Amino acid sequence: MLTGTQTTTTRPTLTLGSTGEDVKNLQTFLNAIIANNSLVVDGIFGVATKEAVIAFQNEYGGLTADGIVGPQTWGVVDTIVRTTLYFGSTGEDVEYLQRRLNGISSASLVVDGIFGVATEEAVKNFQKFHGLTVDGIVGPQTWGKLELIDV
Repeated sequence: MLTGTQTTTTRPTLTLGSTGEDVKNLQTFLNAIIANNSLVVDGIFGVATKEAVIAFQNEYGGLTADGIVGPQTWGVVDTIVRTTLYFGSTGEDVEYLQRRLNGISSASLVVDGIFGVATEEAVKNFQKFHGLTVDGIVGPQTWGKLELIDV
């Protein structure tokens, strides 16, 4: 279930030289969201991973762009890792999306958990306004932008 607050995490702080599964998971995430699959997913937090973290922190504002993955950065990562939604999707995630869009853009969507024409149009308007790819699909970049806007 999605919530309007950032997820708290017990994951360790990751910095240059960190190793392990958390680093692999982070590298996989960064490849999908910011690094265009340029990172080697080896579980070693090296210079390339640090640079990708800084790029992520700069892209998803409100974070200190220091290359350290602590609670705030993990919180943003956790909010972005969500189910991709598109026309025809249903359920609690769609209800959450509809509530977010209503709060952010006064979209006046019926919160029914059905990703129909009106929800798709509201998503496209949101994407256009925020300089995202306008495809009506709520993937990592759209989720990231949606989660960073205070309502």
